Amino acid sequence: MSPKISDSQREKRKQQILDAAKRVFSEKGYGAATLKDIIEETGMSRGWIYLYFQTKEEIFEALLDHQDAEHEQYIAELLETSASVWDVITTLYSQQQDELLEPPRGGMLPAFYEYFLIGWRDAARSELLLQRYEEGIARFAALLQKGVDQGEFSPAMSVSDISKLAAAFQEGILTHTITVGPETAHTQMQQEALIQYLHQLLHA
Repeated sequence: MSPKISDSQREKRKQQILDAAKRVFSEKGYGAATLKDIIEETGMSRGWIYLYFQTKEEIFEALLDHQDAEHEQYIAELLETSASVWDVITTLYSQQQDELLEPPRGGMLPAFYEYFLIGWRDAARSELLLQRYEEGIARFAALLQKGVDQGEFSPAMSVSDISKLAAAFQEGILTHTITVGPETAHTQMQQEALIQYLHQLLHA
């Protein structure tokens, strides 16, 4: 018989599992990480984990959803405390660069690429990747549109197209940094060039 716990306890335990999974995936990537690794990292029993998740894949996708929610909340907080939308954008890029330059390189990003690129032939995973891509483009385009509405930006093309261009450049920087390292990829230089290009597109 499963132990009875309150909703707050259930949420706390779920968060503990996701926090442990993030550490494991950041250290080992997706393919090398196992459900056993995550269970050991939580310090919980296998039975407790199975009350929430049945597979490593379920945990990984739940972790992505959780990080998305945290990211949206963080952007909302930045918008409240920053002087401009451009300041928000440069802060986001700066923090991503820091994540790429500090070990473990890229944090969850290598696991993210591993999960989707290796499994792109899987229909469900491919659909999830498309959904996440569209949501990411829409989220960044909405941020750019806020700058347009406030009279801060006068974009050279639609904010959706600018968002797609920025995503394509950023994906290349991330992939190169993860695979060959920040020194060989000249990550900092590429990040600075991307920001300059984005500034030109938004202030045409």
